[in-house]
Amino acid sequence: DILKGVQWISTLDGRTSPVCRSRDNQVYPVNSGPRPPAHWNCRSVCTPITKSYRELGLDLDEVPKGSRASMDGAVPEDLSYGSWLARKPAAFQDEVLGKAKGKLFRQGGLKLDKFVSRAGNELTLDQLKARHPANWAKAGLD
Repeated sequence: DILKGVQWISTLDGRTSPVCRSRDNQVYPVNSGPRPPAHWNCRSVCTPITKSYRELGLDLDEVPKGSRASMDGAVPEDLSYGSWLARKPAAFQDEVLGKAKGKLFRQGGLKLDKFVSRAGNELTLDQLKARHPANWAKAGLD
C-alpha cells in the first residue's frame, strides 16, 4: 500500500549497456515490468518508489532529494542516463554510442530508449534509419 512502483537505476559510466542506458530512471509497476539483471554482468538495480507523505495522508514535509553516484562523482538522484550523457563532451558520447548514434543523440534528437527494441536489443543503424527517418535526416546522416 505504500509503494507506487519500482525504479530502474543504471550505472552512470561509459560501460553501461544499451538496454540499461535506455531503462535508467524508468518507473515500473510493483508487480510487473523488467527487472535486473538485464544481461550477464548487469550492474543495474531496482529501487522501490514510495508514495509521498501527502499520498499517504500525512501532513509532513517531503524528504529532500538525494544524489546518486556517477563516474564523475555525485549527481542529482533524478538525473537519467540520457541527461547525464547529454552533459558529456561529444567525443565521450561517440565513444559510448558510436559516431552515427552519437550524432542521432545530439543532433537528431533521438532519446536513448529509441536505440533499443522493446525486448531490449540494440538496434542497428539500418533499423534506426528505417524507424526514425526524420531524426536520421536531422542529424545529417544521409
